[in-house]
Order: sequence, then structure tokens, then C-alpha cells
Amino acid sequence: MSKTYKKWTKEELEFISNNSQNMKDEEIAAYLNKTDSSRTISVGMVRRQRRKLSIVKPRGRKPSKVNESAEA
Repeated sequence: MSKTYKKWTKEELEFISNNSQNMKDEEIAAYLNKTDSSRTISVGMVRRQRRKLSIVKPRGRKPSKVNESAEA
């Protein structure tokens, strides 16, 4: 069983590094799948490339925003 590996383009890697703080890995994979229909890009592939680029996302859920007008 031979595996074929995806050759990442410079544009794809730049998109991952520029948008990884604002988008989820799932959203990045969905966007890249829309732009390149020749291969399927999974969430794991995006996550692996993000880690190779040394981009670390905070763990856990984002803190919920408190409605300031309700406190006043």
C-alpha cells in the first residue's frame, strides 16, 4: 500500500499561517477544498501543517463574552 503525499503550495501554507488565529482548522480545510478540487484536504492535514509551521493554538474553549450592558 503506497501513500501519496500532498505537495503544499506556497499560497496554501501562507493561507494557513495568516488565518490560523482567526479560523478553525475545519474552516481552513473547507476553504482550501473549495479552492483546489484536485485533492481532498482533511482537518488533520491542516493541523499537521500548522504544527510544522510552529503555530500553536490555545487549548480549550474561548472564554465567553459577558454582556457589559447587563452588568451596568
